[in-house]
Amino acid sequence: MRILKHILLSSITAVSMLSAGGDIALVKNPVIIAEAENTWSNEFQLYGLGIWIQGDTKISRMQNKADIDMTPNDVYGNLKLGAMVHYEGLASNGWGVWFDYAFMNLGFDTDEVMIDGSTGFYQGILEAFVKYRSPLKIGYIDYYAGMRWWHNDIEMDYDVDLGLPKTLSANWSSTYDWYDPVIGARWSYPINEKWSFRLRGDIGGFGISSDFTAAVETVVLYDISKEWQLKVSFKSLWVDYEEGTKGTKDYFAYDTVNFGPIIGITYRF
Repeated sequence: MRILKHILLSSITAVSMLSAGGDIALVKNPVIIAEAENTWSNEFQLYGLGIWIQGDTKISRMQNKADIDMTPNDVYGNLKLGAMVHYEGLASNGWGVWFDYAFMNLGFDTDEVMIDGSTGFYQGILEAFVKYRSPLKIGYIDYYAGMRWWHNDIEMDYDVDLGLPKTLSANWSSTYDWYDPVIGARWSYPINEKWSFRLRGDIGGFGISSDFTAAVETVVLYDISKEWQLKVSFKSLWVDYEEGTKGTKDYFAYDTVNFGPIIGITYRF
């Protein structure tokens, strides 16, 4: 009777499920579902930038603004150390994070009549954003917001020989850094199975730290494999910043644009 009872109950359950929908669905483990909903995809990228820096700067010790006009030859010909890394993480619910850090440490030597010395220039730029991915019919848009941190170190060390018994020396260094709030968006469009296109733009500063900062980047991506991706882009990054009071020793102004082509390799995991 017990066996017959189990058979009848199983038959009744099966008939009820078939009459309700015609398909029998397996009950999924809610723990597995929750874990799947919280999975992350990650991208880590190393890249290089052929950089131009143009604009002007004003330091209290200078009588006038100094024009800045650096080419990739100037940068890499005087480069002591540099690195450019990028990381992005995206959860299955559409939220993610974005970190990018690029720095260069330059050293310029001066060996002229009566003057022997060097100038050191360090520039580091960190971007830290929270992003949200919104799918489109084809492709998607990433909306992001966060901060851009600028860090500049300037050092000067000169000896001036005027034929006097004692050589005149000038040593000076200063650090300038600031944080800018930034908002932006990035549109991604798949061209085919291997190639895709991206367009990024953001704006920030708003007078909170710098008066203005903005970035524009056009990107072409090629999927080498499931894990590896090649990136080729052109990026421009503006900033207009000043601190202190004009005419005083604490005044500093930095109004420049960094631009140039980028090539990078991305590992996805």
